[in-house]
Amino acid sequence: MKITLISIYPDLRSVGIRIISACLKQEGHDVDLIFLLKEFTEKYAEKTMNDLVKLTKKSDLVGISLMTNFFDNAIQITQKLRESCNFPILWGGTHPTIRPKECLDYADMVAMGESEESLIELSRKMQNRQYYHDVKGMGFNDKGKIIVNKLRELPGSKKAEIKSLDQIPFQDYDYRSHFILNGEDIVKMDTEILKKHWDQIYMTQPTRGCPFACTYCINNTYLAMHPHQKPIRKRSVDNIIMELQKVKDQIPFIKHIIFDDDAFFILSLDEISDFSKKYKEHIRIALIITGATPSTLTKEKLSLLVDAGLIEVRMGIQTAGTSTKKLYKRPHTNQQVENAVRMINEYKDKLRAKYDIILDSPWETDLDQIETLTFLSKLPIPYWIGLFSLVFYPGTDLYRKAKKEGIIKDDLNDVYRKTYSTAKKTYLNSLFFLLRDYAFIGVGIAPKIMSFLTHKKTRQLQLHRPLFMILKIFYPFFKIKYLLHAKGLRGTLYRMKATQIPKIARLFK
Repeated sequence: MKITLISIYPDLRSVGIRIISACLKQEGHDVDLIFLLKEFTEKYAEKTMNDLVKLTKKSDLVGISLMTNFFDNAIQITQKLRESCNFPILWGGTHPTIRPKECLDYADMVAMGESEESLIELSRKMQNRQYYHDVKGMGFNDKGKIIVNKLRELPGSKKAEIKSLDQIPFQDYDYRSHFILNGEDIVKMDTEILKKHWDQIYMTQPTRGCPFACTYCINNTYLAMHPHQKPIRKRSVDNIIMELQKVKDQIPFIKHIIFDDDAFFILSLDEISDFSKKYKEHIRIALIITGATPSTLTKEKLSLLVDAGLIEVRMGIQTAGTSTKKLYKRPHTNQQVENAVRMINEYKDKLRAKYDIILDSPWETDLDQIETLTFLSKLPIPYWIGLFSLVFYPGTDLYRKAKKEGIIKDDLNDVYRKTYSTAKKTYLNSLFFLLRDYAFIGVGIAPKIMSFLTHKKTRQLQLHRPLFMILKIFYPFFKIKYLLHAKGLRGTLYRMKATQIPKIARLFK
């Protein structure tokens, strides 16, 4: 059976769809992967759509993976393919999981949740010309009749067919069957194109699931959808190492490995120790771990991982504000955050620290924002802050709250088309960005200065403006000093390469 899978995300990592591709190839199907690298705010050119039609015309099934923000992109692709093609179109990913009926207005079928088993069964039945509208974990549009079947057990659960995550094949990185958007053209992948478009970072997930139920995150809905199953399922250490060895041999120019994992630090000390030993012995590639939580990070685990090659930890703080922390149901105290940060900072010569903060909550007061700014200013430097504008994703507690209170008036424009990467232009938000820049270069903004900048009377009298502007003006000079130090140039401009001069010059613009 000929199957084409389409990733519409702006990078090549696409862990989920690569695993699905590997599962289907293991079943003996001929699978093509097409990467349409675009931001969700951009439409595809007509040339791109025509290329897509040509590439998919012999397919028996076409699948599209999408998050909520990529709803418009999925519709554009689906409508174009319908004009000249007769194959069924499948949508999968987070949004079809939460809103299958809405998606079935456009797609012929949807896959819900972790869908390895569902798509294996679907492909078998389609190939054997059997009735397939009864496949669990899927929904169908049968000539206008909407069918949404029961969910499947999670892979790695006792009642699932896949009883261990180790049974799932590794991600499909066989670029010989991959295509990529290059300009407006869809071209066949090769090593040179892969190097051009790829950030040379391999992403994978040692565990699946999350034990927490933060109100802005879709995870709380997933937990409710599988109430009697363990939320955390983990792969064996040997299986993880085997995957990394394979991709290392397959793509030798990988520079970093990312564990995009909400529960990695939940692993026991013995498991972390075993992993660290084998990673250091067999892999020896710089490691990045995202999804760390302050309550699960320990000095012993961190020490082992740094020795193995860990160079960056990304941890969700989100807020230090009392009322906002309660609203988000964050599972840690500010003291736990501070303890975790100090642990990370002990390895600042070897380890980069990144902390995530959410902005633009309509329920967050100035006092809460100031509490977060003050808290961050007291943390040991250097660190980077990831700043994100709050999006009310369907299925989350905050979506329901915002909908009930009339904050969301139109899902399409207020949610689907809203980007988390652009924050509102407020004074307090601008302080977060300024603090991010200063903290990253190891200068920081002292708590007393932050207190002055955020004080109510200071702002009423407009006394904050001169100091804020001074900090803005002087930042480029501090950054130049940082760049020179980071490059090991000892402050001697004449030793700089010609290619570095424009980079520094741009700082003054």
